[in-house]
Amino acid sequence: MNRRDFLSLAAVGAAGLALPRRAAARNPLVQRLACNSWPFRAYFDTPDLRHYRDPKYPLLQQWEFPEFLADTFGIHYVEFLPQHFPDTTPATVAKVKAGLRKAHSRTVNLMGVDTPGGIYNPGLAPATALANGRLWVDIAKALGSPSATFVLDGRAPWDPRVAARNLRPVRDYARSQGIRILFHNDSMRRESAGQIVTVIRGLGYHDVGTCPDFGNFAPKSAAYALATLKQLAPYSHNICHAKDGIGFGGHYYRDNFPASMAVMKAAHFRGHYSLEYDGPGAPIPHVRRLMAETLAQL
Repeated sequence: MNRRDFLSLAAVGAAGLALPRRAAARNPLVQRLACNSWPFRAYFDTPDLRHYRDPKYPLLQQWEFPEFLADTFGIHYVEFLPQHFPDTTPATVAKVKAGLRKAHSRTVNLMGVDTPGGIYNPGLAPATALANGRLWVDIAKALGSPSATFVLDGRAPWDPRVAARNLRPVRDYARSQGIRILFHNDSMRRESAGQIVTVIRGLGYHDVGTCPDFGNFAPKSAAYALATLKQLAPYSHNICHAKDGIGFGGHYYRDNFPASMAVMKAAHFRGHYSLEYDGPGAPIPHVRRLMAETLAQL
């Protein structure tokens, strides 16, 4: 499928809601917005996330994503998922970089770097952790990203000392390349606000921070999600995830979106709000709605 056919189908899927680049450019607040590839996971067909592919949507490649965002929403700041790279060869990274140039766009974050064996694994070989970290830090640098968000996971129990030991060499290498390591609240068992802050303290606050997710913990309660955001916001520098709820177990749990935006403002956040709709339905109109909600709060 060529680009023109793809965009035509995307416009149909949006029910006529596509926003031309020039219309968005007239609003300077749009420059505060980014977009994550997670809402469009059904458009991608990559080894790690193939089970999300839905053939009713056009097929999208990682290097086409920046232009898709620019043409569909007028957004020129891109947050890539490592899992949406078909591979990590230099040729693929070069294609993604060329896609950014073509769209006149910039990368704001690599979201969700997994570590083989898990960061909480006490038996994780230092060479394995560092090699994986270097791979994604190098990709982040090649794409001009200021940060990479690492997943805090593993089968072993939560242990901040193990996490700090496994991450310290990665952090040091990232610092040498001008890349900040971030963490986000995705798992209530392993990535609660208290756990993340403890890991950050264990790393000595050096070139680490958070990418707070609005509403990720709304299935427990909107109040708990907001309390999580309040704890993480002071450590957020360049990016957070703007969402008004999350789909879980067939239900969409709403976040107190205006209150979440107020928390980020109170923390004097000056970075990008990355739109990450995570619920049912066609993603384009929902991302459009989330975009309007975010702009209204800015």
